[in-house]
Amino acid sequence: MEKFALFRLLDALAGLAPPAADPPQEAPREGAPQEPPAEGGAQGGVFSGEERRRRAEQLLARHDAISRRIDRRKKP
Repeated sequence: MEKFALFRLLDALAGLAPPAADPPQEAPREGAPQEPPAEGGAQGGVFSGEERRRRAEQLLARHDAISRRIDRRKKP
């Protein structure tokens, strides 16, 4: 029965907490390089879209090679 009281206490405490807000945006420092806006309104990254695609293909190729090696070892 004590665990139900604990649930009620947690619910009450959750009701007292303020709603989660978005984290504050940090203002850019003076002299810091500005990143160009990303294409299509999406947040840009370090790598271009072509570089991300190429790296994903490399990752999948390595994964497939490892998977084939494992499958060969399992066969008697």
